[in-house]
Amino acid sequence: PTIKELYELDAVSDAYLRTQYSILASESLARRAIDQLHLETLREFNSRKWWQLWPETRKPSTTQTFAVGPVPQVRDRELSERVLERFLDRLTIDPVNRSRLVAVRFDSHDPELAARVVNTLAADYVDQSLEARWQATQKAAEWLSQQLVGVKAKLEKSEDALQGYARHNGLVFLETDKGASQNVANERLQQLQEQLTKAQSERYEKEALYRLVQTGESGALPGVFENKLIQDLSERLAELKREHAQLSTTFNPDYPRVKEIQSQIDEIAASLREERQRAADRMVNDYSAAVRRENLVQQALDDQQKQVNLIAEKSVQYNILKREVDTNKQLYEGLLLQLKEAGVSASLKASNIRLVDSAQPPAKPVKPKILLNLAVAMFLGLGLGIGTALFQERMDNTLKGDDDVERLFGLPSLALIPVVPPSDSDQHGIHRFLPRDKAFEFKGNGAGKNSHSYWHRIDRDETQHASLVEAFRNLRTSVLLSTPDRPPSSLLVTSTQPAEGKTTVACNLAISLAQLGHRVLLLDADLRYPSLHKLFGTSGSLGLVSYLTGQQDWRAVVRPSGSRGLDLLVCGPVPPNPSEMLSSQSMSALIRSASAEYGFIILDSSPMLALADSRILAPLVNGVLLVVKSGTTPREQFMHAQSGIRGVGGNLIGVVLNNVDICTNGYYNYGPYGLNPDCPSHETVVTANFQMPPQQKASD
Repeated sequence: PTIKELYELDAVSDAYLRTQYSILASESLARRAIDQLHLETLREFNSRKWWQLWPETRKPSTTQTFAVGPVPQVRDRELSERVLERFLDRLTIDPVNRSRLVAVRFDSHDPELAARVVNTLAADYVDQSLEARWQATQKAAEWLSQQLVGVKAKLEKSEDALQGYARHNGLVFLETDKGASQNVANERLQQLQEQLTKAQSERYEKEALYRLVQTGESGALPGVFENKLIQDLSERLAELKREHAQLSTTFNPDYPRVKEIQSQIDEIAASLREERQRAADRMVNDYSAAVRRENLVQQALDDQQKQVNLIAEKSVQYNILKREVDTNKQLYEGLLLQLKEAGVSASLKASNIRLVDSAQPPAKPVKPKILLNLAVAMFLGLGLGIGTALFQERMDNTLKGDDDVERLFGLPSLALIPVVPPSDSDQHGIHRFLPRDKAFEFKGNGAGKNSHSYWHRIDRDETQHASLVEAFRNLRTSVLLSTPDRPPSSLLVTSTQPAEGKTTVACNLAISLAQLGHRVLLLDADLRYPSLHKLFGTSGSLGLVSYLTGQQDWRAVVRPSGSRGLDLLVCGPVPPNPSEMLSSQSMSALIRSASAEYGFIILDSSPMLALADSRILAPLVNGVLLVVKSGTTPREQFMHAQSGIRGVGGNLIGVVLNNVDICTNGYYNYGPYGLNPDCPSHETVVTANFQMPPQQKASD
């Protein structure tokens, strides 16, 4: 690099600018400003912070331990470091975007002092930059002067060695237009190579003609066609042949004119052959001459090549010496130029740093910014609230809508059973709300006397809970269309855990299918906590268990439900071994036999995760419905349940989402169609919870 480049210090690069920003905030420049403005005498800079007072209060004897001498020095050093720290904490170096400007800011309680500090720091920075540049230039000039003497001596010595070697070995070089040295022997070799190439090309052309002559194809030789005499003879011969052919058609060969023309044809043909032979002889002679010329040039080239090789051996050392001369010459000229630039730069005191605007005392304080602080606090609070909501949503791992089922597990959502509002006039529905930890109480003995089943039947007063009726109609349609060939004739309705509404779903699905005119058998396969006889107000003394133990035929224990087309097969007495009974051959035979007499068989079974009953029944039916309570069933439990069904070979045709809050989950309501659109009045209803005897626990 030149002195000019060193002087400019690559002032346009990002690295240079970052370096200057660091210098502006350096401790050395800060100490200069502190000393000039005597900032260590101001309480704003020399006072201790409240937490720095504690050690001195706790250990007052520390300064008395070390005699009298070192104590002032220690205090002065601590004061200097404290002032420097305060100064740098209040100093801000702010580069201006897309420019080489930089704004220097300083915070102080005194506006006049803040302006003086910035102006002093800027002036010290410019002075320090000038001093550094001048010192760098002076040192560079001294070093260049020392180096120039030695480089000049090396250059003279290398030039003498080069000239002496060339004279001793008889090497002669010519300077080209570009300033390079060209050896005379190499120039002659290059000329001979060009002559040889030309001679070889000429010999190739003559050899091609010579080959044609040797093969006897003289008529195809270029020289023959270019000969004017041959062309004239050929044309005259062609005319005579045409005339002879015309006469021959009329006269015999002895006719005088025919004989005359024939004689002329013979003479011209002989002349044409002689002329073509002479042309061929010329081509043979030309080829021989071309071969001799090529041999002569080749011999001269070989001789010149030997001479060039001899000179090349001697030129190796010559080139080494010449490169040394060129290197020393370039180094000498470069050092000489830089020395001249250093002399000019040393006489100048210019800087590439310019003070654009001096600091002025501010008219008003810059801190605190109340509006900005309020805005930041508002946005931080808003962000914290949104983050908390997102975190809570993330931590909630329950299933809420059909999107969760379809997106996370790839299963079809067959229907959404909504939350149903209460009604005082509903004699077959829920009469009042109970707390979450309470259950709905059954009254009566289940024999049809005065029994009240607190669940919503869709075949009783349909207009009051139209949204619920419509939901089960959707479920019925989804079941009928769940398989491409024909709908599943036997369905197992189960859930992941108790109190998710599977029994209610099974009952209303059976009622909905019966409303289409199908014969439906609703079977209570929950042999641990049976409930169908209580829901429909019928006797539970005889039922499925009576058939499985061989006491009764299953047809004898089937009883009507009160709905047209729907028959019930209740549990009967609770057995001690439910799993063994459900896995018996009698259970499989029952499903096959009932499927032949009924259009649909709906089995209400126990929950999946707690018991093995549903896994036993799943392979025996055509399809399995998994009931999930919205906002309650965890995803992990649902995943285990659907894996358990598929693991035993069950056909899981879809999921029924129960207890869905239509408003909360963003689904459309049915207000325009006469259904209840008032979302705030919705309540938790669909699941059928029962107050069971003390020794039992409601499974649904």
